[in-house]
Amino acid sequence: MVVAHAEVSARPVGGRGQAFLSVWWAFAILSGMAALALAGTGWFIELGTPKDAPDVIDIVVRTVKVLLLSDIYYDPVQNPEAAPLLEYARALGVLASLLVGLRLLALAIGSRLSDFMYALFIGRHHVVIGDGPAAQEYAAAHNAMFNGRAIHLASARMSTSHRLATWQRRGQLKAQLRHARARSARRIIVDEGDDADTWQTAHLTARACPRADVLAHITDPWMRDRLSRDRAIDQRATPRLMPFSYAGGAARQVMLAHPPYLLAQAISSSVQHILVVGFGQVGEAIAREFIVTCVTPGDHKLMVTVVDPAAAATIEPDFRGRHEELVKHVDFEFIAGDLRLADTRADGLIDRLKKRAVKAPICAVYVAIDLEHQPLGLAFAIRAMALRHDLFLAPIFVCAQHGAGLPSVRHGVGLVGGSADVQDEREKQALAEGKLCNLRVVSFGSWAAAFDGAGMLEQPYDAQARRYHEEYAHQYASHERRSAGAVTGAPRSWDELPDQLRVSNRRAAAHMRTKAFVMDYDLGRWLAADAGYRECHELPPAAGAFPTPEEPDMAMAKLEHQRWMLDRFLDGWRPGGRSDYYRTRKTLIPFEQLSPEEVAKDNAVVETTRTLMKEAAAKKRKSRT
Repeated sequence: MVVAHAEVSARPVGGRGQAFLSVWWAFAILSGMAALALAGTGWFIELGTPKDAPDVIDIVVRTVKVLLLSDIYYDPVQNPEAAPLLEYARALGVLASLLVGLRLLALAIGSRLSDFMYALFIGRHHVVIGDGPAAQEYAAAHNAMFNGRAIHLASARMSTSHRLATWQRRGQLKAQLRHARARSARRIIVDEGDDADTWQTAHLTARACPRADVLAHITDPWMRDRLSRDRAIDQRATPRLMPFSYAGGAARQVMLAHPPYLLAQAISSSVQHILVVGFGQVGEAIAREFIVTCVTPGDHKLMVTVVDPAAAATIEPDFRGRHEELVKHVDFEFIAGDLRLADTRADGLIDRLKKRAVKAPICAVYVAIDLEHQPLGLAFAIRAMALRHDLFLAPIFVCAQHGAGLPSVRHGVGLVGGSADVQDEREKQALAEGKLCNLRVVSFGSWAAAFDGAGMLEQPYDAQARRYHEEYAHQYASHERRSAGAVTGAPRSWDELPDQLRVSNRRAAAHMRTKAFVMDYDLGRWLAADAGYRECHELPPAAGAFPTPEEPDMAMAKLEHQRWMLDRFLDGWRPGGRSDYYRTRKTLIPFEQLSPEEVAKDNAVVETTRTLMKEAAAKKRKSRT
């Protein structure tokens, strides 16, 4: 993953606050100057014209004492003309001294007092810990994403605004958490810049703050999933500790915003075939989220073509070794090479890509290389190469954490597809209307989008997955009551679920838009209906397209079983007798061989999807009224 460049980590004091301080100082200076002028005039009248240097010094000393709250201004004055001048001077001198003194006091203890008052009235806030890229970006974007307040515990202190404060980390972690009132926080984000340090800090934080959602930024998606599974033993102690990753969030957001199955449909292809250039953390996350969110019915396998200089040496053996079952059900092809090189025919790269494209046309290209290797330049080089060799007309998505200066496009497929003789006009129209089109280079992976894909914009975190789990348990219990007359066991609550099942619920929820598409709902029109941004947890009003529980659709149940198997294979499960330790399941078999009880589970998932879409539509109507 490329290293983030966070422009700010807090909002400095400005606007009204800065103007208030300027007025404060101006008033203090003007009061002091007026006091000195009145005092000098008054003492000149009271003491008479100075005759020598000691008399001049005496008047100057008496004049300056107006700012020092001297007792001489309370002594009787003989000259009636000097009395009012000295009284006014005394009042203004007291005012100027108080203004300066209060400001100096604020400078001395104001930061601590400000911190105390900010924390005292902060309520259910967010706490951000660390100087890693996710922590900095979350703090910088907090005011735009959320209405509540936040505290960022960082290595360097910055000014406090009305909704965000950056405080310097001092002392032990417990003291830092206590200072930030983290025990009353709603959400705590942790990113120390190193995965091991981040996980340790997050683990200690979760123990100290059991009521808060503690989200640890783990850069490697594979390590993120491993930590989710391996921490099941300690889950009772830290039930609300969850890892997330930039790579996984960015990949999920682009898959839901521009689904490859819609792009394949637009180019009249029955097979989803994506090209991933660079197979680091983001590239692998793209492949994983493609499998999780885009499974559709049919006998054709999903196709993933990976181009990377290290594909043959390390990437392919490593990936196939970790995913022995997955590669049997998804058509992976790893090609070693660099698409930036001019003479790519020398190593057969173009020929291999052409053979893959003949098997099924490429519907989307994802450039996921590190920033230092200039991904934007590579994306345009790929576009030129695709035109020169007639490889594909797919849009090209380039990973850019800060947009790379490319204009944003509406969600959906835009104007992708169409005959070759109208491409010029369609491209001009797409550029004018902010839409996707053939071979258009667009960015994905901004931090705001990655936070969305990781579920950060949900309030509370994991709200959709929680609701999904609750509704699925209800639907399957209803089936058991209808078929057997009793429920075999009480469903576990979300907090009791092992993290691997939470991950499964998140993945199942991410597939709901695909199910709507399969049921012939016009998902592309819904995605593009609003020129704004559709958040990843938003659902289309597609409940009417789904079958009712009384007449379940076996094709949909089969699709869900296919999705569930790929989900299991992605996590390293294998067919065999049931064993959590060896990660084997006897239900990892074709749909036709399942027992009625297992088929009922798939039907319960379909009905869960219908119910959640119905709820989402009702909530949308209510918010409009």
